[in-house]
Amino acid sequence: MPVGSLIMSAVLEQALADQLPSVSATQLVAGIQKVGRTVAAHGAVLITKHDQPAFVLMSVERYREMQRAAEPDLGALGGEFDAMLARMQDQGEALADAFAMTPEALGQAAVKAAKPSRHRIKKAA
Repeated sequence: MPVGSLIMSAVLEQALADQLPSVSATQLVAGIQKVGRTVAAHGAVLITKHDQPAFVLMSVERYREMQRAAEPDLGALGGEFDAMLARMQDQGEALADAFAMTPEALGQAAVKAAKPSRHRIKKAA
């Protein structure tokens, strides 16, 4: 694992340990009811193994909230996709129109695009 990943992992583990009540795996096995009450009071408990974060025990409600928060907003994604598809189709239609042009019309369009317009010249002056 790269050093940067190890440092980030250690930082995240410390942040997690600072935010949640902690219980060892041994304490969990010995007193699940007490740990359950701690989860109910705090929403989650950090379970350690050999003094290292190993698991997070959380309430079903908190888990469901996390699942909902992680779900993509399909309406927004659909809108973004539709906009992107429309841009691609517009570009594709313009390209198809260019290929459908006669050589003369294509030449005229190229000359028109290359000539500076009077409007642009007036602004520059």
